[in-house]
Amino acid sequence: MSAISLLRDHAEGVHLNGSGPGRRRDNRLWAQRVDRRRECVVVRVEGELDAAVSAEFFETVERALQSPCDAVVIDLRAARFLSLRAAVRLGALRREGLGRPDLRIVVGGPGVERALEVTGVRSLFPRYQSMRTALDA
Repeated sequence: MSAISLLRDHAEGVHLNGSGPGRRRDNRLWAQRVDRRRECVVVRVEGELDAAVSAEFFETVERALQSPCDAVVIDLRAARFLSLRAAVRLGALRREGLGRPDLRIVVGGPGVERALEVTGVRSLFPRYQSMRTALDA
């Protein structure tokens, strides 16, 4: 099963309290609704965010941005690779985000961080040191 179909399964089955389908052993991408001080949707990426999965990833991000929440947090801590095209598209989503939930990124690896820097997108997103700070912002 592709990583994106796993993401779609989880995104569609998540409930407001954060519960949803059970985790799968081969799960690489998923979305989850998180309720802390404010309601957020988390989209998590593991592995590579490249051309093979980019289209469906951004469909899921768009769906998350249309949900009734305060913020969409993209968790890239477990991502090993972020294509330059995907980084540019994240920047475009951030720029056109008026009237939408706030789009936030949590980055862990130097390769992903470098893609954001090279494309000039890094400055569009505040730096969050952890998921907790991104969710509580």
